[in-house]
Amino acid sequence: MSFVRQAIRVSCRAVVPRRMFLTEGPSSTRQGGSHHHGAEIALTFDDGPDPETTPGLLELLEKWHISATFFLIGEKAARYRDIVYQIVAAGHGLGNHSYTHSEPNQTSTTRFLDEIRKTRDLLEEISNQPCTLVRPPKGTLTTGKQLGLWKQRMTIALWNTDPRDYQMRSQQQAAEWGAAYQPCGGDIVLLHDNHPWASHIVQALATNSDQASHVTYVRLSEWV
Repeated sequence: MSFVRQAIRVSCRAVVPRRMFLTEGPSSTRQGGSHHHGAEIALTFDDGPDPETTPGLLELLEKWHISATFFLIGEKAARYRDIVYQIVAAGHGLGNHSYTHSEPNQTSTTRFLDEIRKTRDLLEEISNQPCTLVRPPKGTLTTGKQLGLWKQRMTIALWNTDPRDYQMRSQQQAAEWGAAYQPCGGDIVLLHDNHPWASHIVQALATNSDQASHVTYVRLSEWV
């Protein structure tokens, strides 16, 4: 993340209400990476739904009684509605990840906001519930796009913990990250359910006895 983007995040977090801009939840104790007992953290999954990997991930989340938030790409949600129904039926939260996940630097403000609106309408139709959480592709926003989202009464939801699961190449890498991760209250963890490694990270988190009894997993909507 560039220095400028980091500065923008810090500034927004300091002055903008959580219902408008969310990069971490309440009770974050990230000072020197300290472990926060009884921590609430949010697992979030981008770039789905994926017919190859999302159903298995849902089974794993159900097994370990973990709530999460899925930021869905609209064109995939339209193609795999049955998986979106499964996500909703399991009690997970839905978020908007644009309709096509187009490259941010090549996407105009008008097109981006149209994609957000189209995806929101689709997800609300499928789920029969409001869908106001949005995560822009790559977490990248211009001022115009950001203001446009707020005009649509959307909550911009980013993250503060990124294992870069999309770059992993083995189950061992995923398991090692999950074993080493020290949760802090308010962490928003960025994962991707169109890659197989997210499930291995979840499995590692759930079976890490040193962490499991001290962590509660929440949907982002509980922090807005």
